[in-house]
Amino acid sequence: MATVEMAEQLVDKNDNLSITVIIISFSSKNTSMITSLTSNNRLRYEIISGGDQQPTELKATDSHIQSLKPLVRDAVAKLVDSTLPDAPRLAGFVVDMYCTSMIDVANEFGVPSYLFYTSNAGFLGLLLHIQFMYDAEDIYDMSELEDSDVELVVPSLTSPYPLKCLPYIFKSKEWLTFFVTQARRFRETKGILVNTVPDLEPQALTFLSNGNIPRAYPVGPLLHLKNVNCDYVDKKQSEILRWLDEQPPRSVVFLCFGSMGGFSEEQVRETALALDRSGHRFLWSLRHSDVRKRVNEISEKCHVALTDGGSSETALKRFIQDVTENIA
Repeated sequence: MATVEMAEQLVDKNDNLSITVIIISFSSKNTSMITSLTSNNRLRYEIISGGDQQPTELKATDSHIQSLKPLVRDAVAKLVDSTLPDAPRLAGFVVDMYCTSMIDVANEFGVPSYLFYTSNAGFLGLLLHIQFMYDAEDIYDMSELEDSDVELVVPSLTSPYPLKCLPYIFKSKEWLTFFVTQARRFRETKGILVNTVPDLEPQALTFLSNGNIPRAYPVGPLLHLKNVNCDYVDKKQSEILRWLDEQPPRSVVFLCFGSMGGFSEEQVRETALALDRSGHRFLWSLRHSDVRKRVNEISEKCHVALTDGGSSETALKRFIQDVTENIA
């Protein structure tokens, strides 16, 4: 969905830009839902069948995407066939963070490739830094990670990062190898569209603009705001609804203190104890005041980024300018 949203924003920003989103499909249901979302005639979809069943193993998935390169190549070749009237001029590829093998296809067509990175700039910087250590410094020893008290200084993060807190993907040999390989390919691109806001991650964006990494375009926040009917339901929400269904009718007290309401830890404990002693089943929604304050700050910065002249619009326009220069 983030890819569709990004494509829609790009065509809305430039009337001369057309985008074809190539979708590797394992489910016709999901594909039909995605293709029904756009009404812009300069945004089209090319569906490539990924087979009857999506691979579940990491290596199998990567190999499968690699195997689809000829199909992607053929789809693009038909799109830009010079013998056809009004054939579009190919400006570049924007590849998904898990489909970096398609950079090879872009190279075959002689156009630049860009990366669409839907995670934040801090994690992107962490990944690139670990890849740098893995390749250049030869000091990355996975055996030290699990119980180590050593902290890793990461240029994209504001504080040292405890090695024992690193995500599983950096502790698993299989996952580490995969992501290091991906990070190497990230560096082959001409630029990276990253889901962040400069006011939220200034240090990470400073690191990404040091000249040793492709240009970063802070196009975030990416927000899918359309009300789309789909089968996905948040796991926690499902658990709550299932628990409610199991309770007798009119037996649950629901407490909600609003988006601005909050209590101290002591008050929350007293309330919980009183409710428990009352014998009534209860469900409540709580948010710590400090967390609420931070969420409000982030929300405000994201809102500013999305306004006219904000960082998201500025980054998108800069990206379009850089891409269209390739065909000028």
